[in-house]
Amino acid sequence: MLTGIENPIKRCLTPGNKFGLFLGKYDPSWFTDLAMFQHPHMLVSYYYSGKIQDYRKRLRVRDDVTLWADSGGYSVATKGAVINPYEVLKWQEANSNIAFSLDKPPTIVTGAGRVWPGKNERVDAATLEKHAEISRQNNIIFRDNRTSDKLLIYNVLHGYDLPTKELWWDYVTRDTQFEGYCVGVRPATDALLAAMSIMFVYNKGVRERLHVLGVSGITVIPMIVWASQYIDKLSFDSSSYGYGSRTRAYVYPDRIRDYTHFGRKFLTKDNPMNKIYCKCPICIHFTDAEYFCKSDITWPGMLLSLHNLWCLKEYVAQLEQALIVEKDQQKFFDIVNKNTGDWADKTMYAINFIESCIKIGFKASYDLYFAEHEFSKTKLKRNRLIV
Repeated sequence: MLTGIENPIKRCLTPGNKFGLFLGKYDPSWFTDLAMFQHPHMLVSYYYSGKIQDYRKRLRVRDDVTLWADSGGYSVATKGAVINPYEVLKWQEANSNIAFSLDKPPTIVTGAGRVWPGKNERVDAATLEKHAEISRQNNIIFRDNRTSDKLLIYNVLHGYDLPTKELWWDYVTRDTQFEGYCVGVRPATDALLAAMSIMFVYNKGVRERLHVLGVSGITVIPMIVWASQYIDKLSFDSSSYGYGSRTRAYVYPDRIRDYTHFGRKFLTKDNPMNKIYCKCPICIHFTDAEYFCKSDITWPGMLLSLHNLWCLKEYVAQLEQALIVEKDQQKFFDIVNKNTGDWADKTMYAINFIESCIKIGFKASYDLYFAEHEFSKTKLKRNRLIV
């Protein structure tokens, strides 16, 4: 979970730090001994981090933190990066606990900016097959050159409908057997597509170690928590909290669907927030928003990102407590409704797809739900299972 504020964190934690510690005792992280709060996972990309050879030591990552290492495949597709799969594997073995194989995604985002999501563009069928073959060859290199029996490798799966997912599966699982899988989903906010990606792998017999790449929308997270009832060690990563660093966005702690902006460039002018009422480990140091509006380009934004990450963690924790620990579906749906508002039905549609897969099978459910993927055509009652 480092994507989004990785470069500022590097500047603060690597030798030559000129920013100092916050209040003289905290650094801007969740993974060091001086963190403002602790979280046991972080994810980095080889494309951005591969030049730091002893990554854990340089960034002072605690021993109890699981470091996930993305291969940088998305940068190969979007930036034209040239990445050596052998070098990726060796860096992952030296630095990480869980690693993703080097893929070349068939869907990329173009025109993305600091505050707009950009446009999802998919390659044609012939190019998709070429990308699948490239990913397969990289898998073989990973298979033949791995030397660590401690590193868990996840096979990366892509595709945006059943035919493309079947094609990709046939390519990248041929001749290779890794410890887990991860699925790429674009658009990242499409809860139904994410649910389909999860249940596609479930239908292949996978019951543990599945990661959903870069998907952390408020409507998608509850679906992932729901699916964790059927797949053990189901995980996802987020970069959206990093908007705090990039745009001074501040998520409301009691409803993460809403946020305000501090700072001069993106300052919220209508009903701006002046008082800080959040009690998270970051906000307890402030009573008003003046500090976050200052011109310092590093600390205010990074603290806002940490606040946003804390709120995201709390959202997941509340959902898991209600559904997994207390087994209270109504409480779970109440939390979903509070945080997603008018978008709650998108979550319910995806959850109903999952339940349909469990009861009548994946193919029958796919035919039923994806016949009318446009959500506006489907009439569902909020917070009610229909299967």
